[in-house]
Amino acid sequence: MCSLKSYLVLTPPENRPDRPAGNDPDRALFLRDGFSWVAFVFPWAWLGWNRLWLATILAVAVEIGSSILANLSGFWLAGTLLGIAFHLLVALEGRHYLSEVLQRRGFTLDSAILAPDITTAEQIYFSALPAPERQPLPAAADWALQSRPSAGGSAPAAPTITGPALGLFDHGGR
Repeated sequence: MCSLKSYLVLTPPENRPDRPAGNDPDRALFLRDGFSWVAFVFPWAWLGWNRLWLATILAVAVEIGSSILANLSGFWLAGTLLGIAFHLLVALEGRHYLSEVLQRRGFTLDSAILAPDITTAEQIYFSALPAPERQPLPAAADWALQSRPSAGGSAPAAPTITGPALGLFDHGGR
């Protein structure tokens, strides 16, 4: 039996000085939407691992508060239910919250894909993208270096390499 999972495809921000212009689909982030067992068992650690700092602080506060409430006389059930409800909330909605935070940071929700696993989701996403333009390879004659005269004119020009060399390096045609 094959169960399909939902994957959100987020593309990184374009307007960053350390990144080239244009949206690069090779750096797309695939985020599985749905229940997370790690987020259920350790909600504060999962939130911290995903760099959701404000939510991590809130999770620690709720964990401490539910523990204190459970230790009070007559409030054991309320504290336990509060802790379980919070764990369920983070496990069910944590990934959605992560996608919302990434979108506020400049990521773009590009697509939502149903697939049995992440490999298939990547194949579906990349197969739908337009094929990149193919650049023709240069002819072998274009690879030959041409000598350039020096700027001052006093130094001799570099030797001309007229054809391909044998081996890894060609030492001035020798």
